[in-house]
Amino acid sequence: MKLNSFLSNLLFLCAFSLRLRTIFSECDNSQFECDNGSCISQYDVCNGEKNCPDGSDETALTCVSQRQHCTKPYFQCTYGACVIGTAGCNGVKECADGSDETRLRCGNEDDIRQHDRRLQGNCQDNEFKCPSGICLDKGNFLCDGKDDCADGTGFDESVDLCGHMECPAYSFKCGTGGCISGSLSCNGENDCYDGSDEAPLLCNTTKKVTTPSPVETPLELLGCPLPIGDERPILTGEGSRILTGPIIRGTVRFSCKQGYVLEGEESSYCAKKKWSTSTIPKCVKYCSTSGEFDGYSTKALCTHNGQQVECKKPFHPPGTEVKFVCSTGFKTLSSLPEMKCMKGGYWNRGRQRCEQDCGQIATPTKSFSANGYTINNTVVPWHVGLYVWHNEKDYHFQCGGSLLTPDLVITAAHCVYDEGTRLPYSYDTFRVIAAKFYRNYGETTPDDKRRDVRLIEIAPGYKGRTENYYQDLALLTLDEPFELSHVIRPICVTFAKFAEKESVTNEVQGKFAGWSIENKHELQFVPAVSKANSECRQNLQDIQADKFCIFTQGKSLACQGDSGGGFTSEVQTTSFSTQNTARHYLFGIISNAPNADQCAHSLTVLTNIQYFDDMILNAIKRSMETRA
Repeated sequence: MKLNSFLSNLLFLCAFSLRLRTIFSECDNSQFECDNGSCISQYDVCNGEKNCPDGSDETALTCVSQRQHCTKPYFQCTYGACVIGTAGCNGVKECADGSDETRLRCGNEDDIRQHDRRLQGNCQDNEFKCPSGICLDKGNFLCDGKDDCADGTGFDESVDLCGHMECPAYSFKCGTGGCISGSLSCNGENDCYDGSDEAPLLCNTTKKVTTPSPVETPLELLGCPLPIGDERPILTGEGSRILTGPIIRGTVRFSCKQGYVLEGEESSYCAKKKWSTSTIPKCVKYCSTSGEFDGYSTKALCTHNGQQVECKKPFHPPGTEVKFVCSTGFKTLSSLPEMKCMKGGYWNRGRQRCEQDCGQIATPTKSFSANGYTINNTVVPWHVGLYVWHNEKDYHFQCGGSLLTPDLVITAAHCVYDEGTRLPYSYDTFRVIAAKFYRNYGETTPDDKRRDVRLIEIAPGYKGRTENYYQDLALLTLDEPFELSHVIRPICVTFAKFAEKESVTNEVQGKFAGWSIENKHELQFVPAVSKANSECRQNLQDIQADKFCIFTQGKSLACQGDSGGGFTSEVQTTSFSTQNTARHYLFGIISNAPNADQCAHSLTVLTNIQYFDDMILNAIKRSMETRA
């Protein structure tokens, strides 16, 4: 009897000892400890098959550090496991997360198109739809490591959407496939939604790094209630002394750290675990408007809770919606998508720009008469006047120019070039005026608008008179864009293949604008026909290769006020719509011109813009990308 009792107790102790071994993780050196304390062979870890009862041997936290050891011919699962090399798209899920058989990795073009349509839902082409129904920009919010849908599911960071992706060499690939900056791994914070960037084996930490859920401590429950986490304001008492909970009694002033906005009263009185104000003040992450709504191609309308609010405020609360329309002189083929400030202080998408509606002449609003031509203030809306500060007294007229974008003017290099120093004049000595009907600086109309210059770019090969005005072309960037209207519009440009750069300027029926030399120097346009460089050489032997010439028609002459102006022509095109429309294009910049108020009785020489395509297109692109 005693023997049986002894054996029974011994069996119990053995079983209990085995249980303790499991509980206290006493796995030997050849074993892997599962999260639940079980022990499995190290050779059964990160092999694509879940061998731990809780599956902890096949997670990103366990396997992401093994990526560097998984090389060809093996196949690497997204979370880091290493499996047989034929696993990818063989119809069998060899990876525990199924990343070897996702549709985006293995599907054909039809499968992927169908997947993209389902993901897009009723959102814009460059967006995806979250389960909650909100639309987010793919380029900014899909597979970026964060739970941008903010529904707790990590939908936009799932293996199905991100598992097939390849991350750049300088980045870190999260366990579900998203890409974050390489500098964010092992920084003590979870920057990947699954926490794989802080995996213990990857970062040599003794325990898993988790993002703690902020909770109120029992001590804080003794006083007035306070918001938790990032929403908790900074509490100050008398003498701006920083306070911590619990707040039992007294008046407290609330403030927020940078990037957050206080919602509620700035101060409140605490007594008997209650604040004197009806709501507890808290700090809320607002969306910054810095650079978000700025752009000359659109206008914004902001609303919050159905009420219109001022868009120019530096920050907007979550729930703010922004609608956009194209500015005058711009258009889009489809409606512009709205922006929404999301909880967490970010916009769900970026602002979409409108396209410039160039070379268009608006319906005349009033007419003027000059030198027998009946003109109006809309005939050449791209033509501007360039003025220079003279003798520290006033601005004097210098040259003409043409608008390429609301903040970019093209003119002749000699208009802004100092022959003495062989350098451009200082940009701050110039001023540009658009919709200028009378040439004299002091004679104005309600339409003309003035802008200062902030940058001058001269064609790199220009050397002035010594090279006979070769590459006589300059671009001026304005400090502030013009607001387009019926009298201020940009001109169109297009560029031909190299072999056609000269021929496109031959026999073009067009016009150029300038100011007359009589009376009040009123704006006028002059009809002219162009000749290619080879034709011009019959009359001008020393004409440079980048030039062509024009002959004015009738009694019209090219005068000093025309230098730097543009020669334009109306062209039928389908470049801006499906229908054939007439638009005005720029062909050249008037290079030579008589001095003072004289006029040319012979042909006029122009710089062919075709030879400056890179310079012009890069400047237009810079304007559109940074200021549109």
